[in-house]
Amino acid sequence: HPGSPQPEGPHPGSPQPDGPHPGSPYWSAVAPGRPGAPPTGPADAPPELDGGPGGRIPARAVWWGVLGIAAGEVVGSMLALLLVAATGLRVTSAGPELVGELGLWSGMLGAVVFVSRRYGSGSLRRDFTFAFRWIDLAYGLGAAATGLAIAQIVAVAFAGSRLAGSNTQILTGQQGNTFGIVLVTLIAAVGAPFFEELFFRGLLRTALAARFGRHGAVWGQAVLFGFAHYGEAHGLGNVSVVLALILLGVVLGYTAMLTGRLGAGIVAHSLFNLTAAVTIFVVR
Repeated sequence: HPGSPQPEGPHPGSPQPDGPHPGSPYWSAVAPGRPGAPPTGPADAPPELDGGPGGRIPARAVWWGVLGIAAGEVVGSMLALLLVAATGLRVTSAGPELVGELGLWSGMLGAVVFVSRRYGSGSLRRDFTFAFRWIDLAYGLGAAATGLAIAQIVAVAFAGSRLAGSNTQILTGQQGNTFGIVLVTLIAAVGAPFFEELFFRGLLRTALAARFGRHGAVWGQAVLFGFAHYGEAHGLGNVSVVLALILLGVVLGYTAMLTGRLGAGIVAHSLFNLTAAVTIFVVR
């Protein structure tokens, strides 16, 4: 009779056999954020394939990056000078170059880790899309070829002018020194791609995206990447050097954005630098 239990099955308001629904007494048991619920927030979801980890890192984190690279430059220069003073080596020899780069990389990595822990999840994969897949070898090869073609176009465009320059002095300074050749090649083709991609395409691109959007962030970090390679000894030659590296930074930035990972960019950066080393040490 009305009001008695209904044997024929569920009715409006009773638990549904096909699972809880909004408004049912059991909805809170699997509500978003509860155990058993599908991931709904950026902390649970994998990095997006559009190259952005969900806006977790704020734009002001760029200043921590600037502080990190500046501190790394100071530490690296001090270590290199101390080694030169203690051993009598030339500043451009492999040993001082290595300790100088180690100091710089420590500042870069320190900034990346600090920003991840302060503003993000503490995971470099989630915060900066630091990941690798085997397909990134192919993507990296394509990006490297594009970067090399662009660098060649810039070199030809400025050839014979006062604006033509090169930043390969770390490589050319090791001619005739087998140990130095091996060491600086490892610096250029292994160390630099790893730390620079994590810093520029990871930290800076992610932080700039919070203010300028994905495309603005790609170009913004590329400009910073180019000017980070400005060398006082290059003079007006910095024009072609900085321009070529800005354009390379754009290629690497879009590679990271389109793949959703830093892996392909690390491969491309490594191949780009390795090509320069082989050209200097083998071809010439």
